[in-house]
Amino acid sequence: MRHLTRGSARHPENVRPVHDYTGAVFTVYTIVLYAVTGILTLWSIVETIRNRPAGKALLGATALLLLLLIVQLILSIATFGSTHDVDPLLYFGYVITAILVIALAGFWAFAELSRWGPGVLAAAGLTVVVMIERLDQIWQ
Repeated sequence: MRHLTRGSARHPENVRPVHDYTGAVFTVYTIVLYAVTGILTLWSIVETIRNRPAGKALLGATALLLLLLIVQLILSIATFGSTHDVDPLLYFGYVITAILVIALAGFWAFAELSRWGPGVLAAAGLTVVVMIERLDQIWQ
């Protein structure tokens, strides 16, 4: 927690805390990412078992997850200066890889008109869940 002073540094009674909500924002955002990724993964598994190709709704959910991961990248860039001991190459490597995995899986599911399109989305969703967990561990 950072402190701002009113007056001089010689008067500690004038120090008041300034709340830093960055951690809470990232916690809520991580929960949202888990939820969307989990729903996408389970939905993809069901569609694979039902032997159906990826429909517009499933591809739309994939696009939503892709958009959320891009927002994660933007938020991370914007708040990276306030972090300590976070390896930028490792962290941003995970974020960019998660974006690429979902984008490529979504394209594959769009192009593949068999049940393997949702199967690829399910595998990508499982991969991204693990990557989100690792991103959270690195950020903390």
